Amino acid sequence: MLRILFGIAVVAFMVWGGYWFAGSRVLDRAVNDWIAETPAFSADDVAVRGFPNRFDVTLTRPAWADGATGWQAPFAQAFALSYRPHHLIAVLPNDQTITLGGQDWAVFSEDMRASFYTRPRTDLELERATLVVAAPRLRGPQGEALQAAEARLASRADEDDPLRHAVGVEILSLRIDPALRAVIDPAGALPAKLERLHIDAEVDLDRIAALRMAEPPRPLAITLRDARLDWGGLSLAMEGALRADAGGLVSGDLEARVTNWRLLLDAARAAALWDEGMDPMITALLGGLAREDGDEATLTLPLRLDRGMLYLGPFALARVPAI
Repeated sequence: MLRILFGIAVVAFMVWGGYWFAGSRVLDRAVNDWIAETPAFSADDVAVRGFPNRFDVTLTRPAWADGATGWQAPFAQAFALSYRPHHLIAVLPNDQTITLGGQDWAVFSEDMRASFYTRPRTDLELERATLVVAAPRLRGPQGEALQAAEARLASRADEDDPLRHAVGVEILSLRIDPALRAVIDPAGALPAKLERLHIDAEVDLDRIAALRMAEPPRPLAITLRDARLDWGGLSLAMEGALRADAGGLVSGDLEARVTNWRLLLDAARAAALWDEGMDPMITALLGGLAREDGDEATLTLPLRLDRGMLYLGPFALARVPAI
């Protein structure tokens, strides 16, 4: 009996080992083929290890370069259990570099990892994904730009429409670059840290999101179910529907609810967003809108985006970057 059991174990191990080596070769070929098919992406080396229970892929010095935009890191790793190859865990190094507009920005973190669940197809179509970054920091050409205690991103494809994803974002204890804060809050009316930034949205994409694709999908429409910012005594909540044109310029309608709105008014006044002579009219107008809500501490504002320009009634407030 023991000899039979031993023989079964040996055969099972040989079969499992054959499966792993065949799978590792397929995976190695797939990764190298994807790199060859994606001119913007490069890596010095691709290694597949993890026998017998995992497929561990390590890219040495991976880089993405597309004009004035890019990314590079000393390594990138992805892990999957050999009996669950469609659930991947990706780990990125503590130091990375992204390039925006031809300028390099250093990205630091204590830990950065992502989890991907894919459908069993050759293009690895995404069902859901999460990204968690501990203590992220961003340093630009002028020095430290942003830092936070934690950042989270999650996405889940709709069961009936794979082009539609529910997306959630949360950033805790976000500290803004002092130079940027001096522009948006020169009076120092608000604290140096945002306690919480939270976004709950539904995004329609121009193509199905998949791990094996040469270009990332582009958002066509965004429905904000709940976007919230808590900054000192100020709370801003927003909802609405937006659409992007072929150039990525956004249009649509939003409703913003501001609690303790006079703090925002003080910051906007100090930033000279309007002429001093208009200040009494704007203050009276906003105060009247707040009284209509029945709570003078809360203000509801109808906002409009028209091809990337944000308006409050006839007043142009700011230009929103293309997506």
